[in-house]
Amino acid sequence: MQEVIAAIKKHKKFLISAHVNPEGDSLCSQLAMKEMLKAIDKEVYIVNNDTPPDHYKFLPGISAISTDLTKKMDFDAAVILDCPTMKRIGAVAGLIGKDKMIINIDHHISSEKYGDVNWVDANASSAGEMVYKLFKAMDVPLTKETALLIYIAILTDTGSFNYENTSSITHEIAGDLLGYGLEPGLVSESVYERRTLTDIKLLGLVLSTLKVSKSGEVAYLEITKKMLTETGADINKSEGFINYARSIDGIKVAVLFKEDSKNHNRVNVSFRSKAGVDVNKIASSFGGGGHVKASGCVLEGALADVEARVITEIEESFKKK
Repeated sequence: MQEVIAAIKKHKKFLISAHVNPEGDSLCSQLAMKEMLKAIDKEVYIVNNDTPPDHYKFLPGISAISTDLTKKMDFDAAVILDCPTMKRIGAVAGLIGKDKMIINIDHHISSEKYGDVNWVDANASSAGEMVYKLFKAMDVPLTKETALLIYIAILTDTGSFNYENTSSITHEIAGDLLGYGLEPGLVSESVYERRTLTDIKLLGLVLSTLKVSKSGEVAYLEITKKMLTETGADINKSEGFINYARSIDGIKVAVLFKEDSKNHNRVNVSFRSKAGVDVNKIASSFGGGGHVKASGCVLEGALADVEARVITEIEESFKKK
């Protein structure tokens, strides 16, 4: 962290980005980081490959996140948050020349440490938790708005404090953040209980695809482009669907296969696990990565073929133990 602080003090103008298909932690850690840098008189741009999901439009400062890759921006350092590899920031990588310092702040165990400065803490619950520590280390006061952003980052990446990445430190930080006047019930409602009828219809179609592997230890679901067309639902609202498969008694690994809406021959794969299974290793075997119990990858191929490859790999990994 001290190297990050030194790099921040050294530079004046910053580009902030995070991984493609942004979710709660990546969005909120970026917005909180922006407020911290502005508080110490830095110039800041946030540019992402993808537009924030509609259900996060209530976040304070969300309009600062741009997807305009043609806009001319003057910056001398890039802060990449919540992203284990540079390729995961998508087209934004093309904006960062070799003369720009890259500051990598990440909590994924699979981080490739691609930055000129790397602060990787696999024990942190979220990138938001790491940004909180930066606020404290740099003695930058939190506001109610930045406290809300960091709280949501932690809330979403810990599965409402249910996942094993939740530590006593995480709870201490959450307790401090609540002291800024946050209402946890209202925050939870804003994040999780604003689904539309089309979202629920999509969930129904997704649950109808539920399959269990021959071993009875892997449950998997799929989301097709046809489902999205039929329901008119937003693919970003599928966050959390995988947990229905994970919650089945006796299941060790849950997988969600999502057809890419822009590329008919590409599938996004999400993994969740319990019972001590390291899905980061499985995702890494396909060029992806993430956390021990929550990881992902992107594979080329038809949906049925990708499903067969992934389920076979998971089942084979069980046999190796």
